[in-house]
Amino acid sequence: MARERWLVDGYELTEGLVRNVEYRTGLNSTPTVIGSNAAVPNRIGELWRPKHHGPGKFTLALWLAPSAGGWGEVERAWEDLLRALARPHRLLAFERHTVAGQIRRCQGEVLSALAPTPLGQSGMRIGVEVTVPAGYWESADTSSASTAPGAPLPHNLDLTPFTDATASMEQLAYRITGPVTEPTVTDTTDGAGRDGDSFTYTGQIGPGQALTVDSATWQLTGSGGLVPDPARLANSGPAFLRLAPGRPGRPPSVRLSGTNAGTGTQLTVTGRRAYLT
Repeated sequence: MARERWLVDGYELTEGLVRNVEYRTGLNSTPTVIGSNAAVPNRIGELWRPKHHGPGKFTLALWLAPSAGGWGEVERAWEDLLRALARPHRLLAFERHTVAGQIRRCQGEVLSALAPTPLGQSGMRIGVEVTVPAGYWESADTSSASTAPGAPLPHNLDLTPFTDATASMEQLAYRITGPVTEPTVTDTTDGAGRDGDSFTYTGQIGPGQALTVDSATWQLTGSGGLVPDPARLANSGPAFLRLAPGRPGRPPSVRLSGTNAGTGTQLTVTGRRAYLT
């Protein structure tokens, strides 16, 4: 098992000898769910509405201890922490290397005051409260999965490389290779009869052409001579396609449907996995 490491903008907090992470309060807590149901006059109960997660938050408790350099080394380490963390003009890139060897990243900001507690001449402790405006962590590496090319449709795709995601993913890119007319991509993660969000391109993708729907940038791009018309894209959810994480023991999944498919028809999903903690 690897040692857990923490970095901020590439500066390592877990140096080990002079400074290290003692504990992580709130790291395993999920962001608060935002949204409410609607009360309907003269109706029992409430009308359910979809919800989403708000910002995330965690606290790193660090210790600083002198080695050969004595107390002056602790003061220098404290000033280095200030240079790394006290940067309110922009978001900081936090990176966590887990003991399982996985790397997860988030963009965070330190909003509360940094107030260290001296431990005599043996060092100091400091709690760093981090707010994650985007709510989620994401994998450092990208994953990809594709259907086997060909007809007929629909194509059902288990996104096995995304199995360990624990949060909804709306930073994915969906590449649809033609030929296909009016392709629709649907989130089928929750099983038969419980389809999630979807998008439809009400146009034609010819042989040798491809359409990429990028949920992260809200852009459509074409290749092979295809010039996509954004007005032809209709999506059912708040993003082009917000993909739910897989259920226990099963990966997330999507379905490509449409008409006039051929031997080259294919769907490829690429992006980073998302995590609640």
